[in-house]
Amino acid sequence: MTARAPRAPRGGRARRTAPTRAARPRDAGGDALRVTTLALLGVGPFLVGAVHEAVFIPLLVGCAVVGLGSWVRARRAGPPGARTPTLPGRRLLAGLHLLVLVQLVPLPPAGLRLVSPGSFAFYNDRLLLPLTAWRPISVSPPDTLRGLAFLAAFSLLYAGVFREFASRPWRRRLMLTVVGAGLGITVVALVQAVSPEPRKLYGLWQPTWDWAVFGPYVNNSHFAGYVAMAAALATGAALGALDRLRQAWARRRRGWLVLGASEGNAFVRWVAVVMVLVAGLVASGSRGGVSAFGLTALVLPFASARRRTTAVAVVLLAVLGIAWIGLGDIVGAFATRGVKGSRLDLWADMLPMVPDFPVFGVGWNAFSSAYPLYQTIWRTNWIGEAHNEYLQVLLDGGLVGVVLVAGLLFLVFRAAWRGAARGGLDLGVFGALFALAVHNLVDFNWQIPANAATWVALASLALNTEAPGITAPRLEPRGPRPLQ
Repeated sequence: MTARAPRAPRGGRARRTAPTRAARPRDAGGDALRVTTLALLGVGPFLVGAVHEAVFIPLLVGCAVVGLGSWVRARRAGPPGARTPTLPGRRLLAGLHLLVLVQLVPLPPAGLRLVSPGSFAFYNDRLLLPLTAWRPISVSPPDTLRGLAFLAAFSLLYAGVFREFASRPWRRRLMLTVVGAGLGITVVALVQAVSPEPRKLYGLWQPTWDWAVFGPYVNNSHFAGYVAMAAALATGAALGALDRLRQAWARRRRGWLVLGASEGNAFVRWVAVVMVLVAGLVASGSRGGVSAFGLTALVLPFASARRRTTAVAVVLLAVLGIAWIGLGDIVGAFATRGVKGSRLDLWADMLPMVPDFPVFGVGWNAFSSAYPLYQTIWRTNWIGEAHNEYLQVLLDGGLVGVVLVAGLLFLVFRAAWRGAARGGLDLGVFGALFALAVHNLVDFNWQIPANAATWVALASLALNTEAPGITAPRLEPRGPRPLQ
């Protein structure tokens, strides 16, 4: 008796057996690094934006571990002599680190006076004696060292995300982590706002300077900066869900039935997420945050391959969120705090610093030490930041710093713009990067560790052009609908 061949199931096709769990390749080290990265990005916003040493030091250490661990894995995975993947902008980043190191090198008085007249005058004025000792360009070396630590840690984070989040599932998980964190801090903020003590973080701790507390952030504008990124990402996800809904609708004879299917449910969920995030953004009362998201909503259709659909959908999503809270607080904020008094006059007061520190700046992260010598407004207030990241780059790094940072931003936005044409979450990545960059015209989100780390991670995804896009399938051409 001969053995019979196994019978194929009805339909004529043999059933495919899924590979066993043991047969699937596992990457325990890589998974550990990726989970660590998601934890760092997800927890930071809940812990006061990671602005205090008890939080930002572990954050920086974690970023460094992720980057170095990824580099070690890449070296071990390849054959002997193989190179790790090339990082876009690596020379610009190296140049930025070199600039900061140069700012820390002591120079003889004559050399210091030649390359940085402002630094020479700063040390002369502080010592009240002719400068004879060698001094660095930075007017505050401890602050510049701390700035170098932040720069190095976030550069390593960029490298780690670039290598470890190239696959489609992990890219999506990182983006959803940002959206989830934004949704979480928004819920915390809305609940806290109606609590008996809205200026107590989680109802437990009230900061000394509590006038701008909102949600788990000490400053409502920095809260808005993070939520603007999350809202842009969620908007991209909602547009991707809309594309999938339209595709499923086109395949059915009774298209409206798809509204009760998984595609319809996914679209409704993302619309709800966008509404909550936009409502939280408006409720924060941040003029810069709301304006940045509004400008992003205007730009997104131009970056999308489906401009008309994107424009209509973005407007509707924004209106739904705004209708929940209303624009009364924002309009009132613009009326009571004019842009001229709160920003333009301040920036004009800082411009005399530029000719004194033209090439190398005052030192990375040393602005707060140099500005008091030039300050003529708000003399009773200590101003630690320029409230414009691009102006502060000019002041901290001089023309050299401006050229290096401008080159990095050009690479990031060129890649993000190209990726945005794929739609879905890739469009959301461009929106998130653009929103925070616009907000930084009037604020300093890149100096808030949780916001900066998130922006760097999303920029890394945009620059990884070899990774597959997180996109919705392209709509199929309309034709005869099958009977169902």
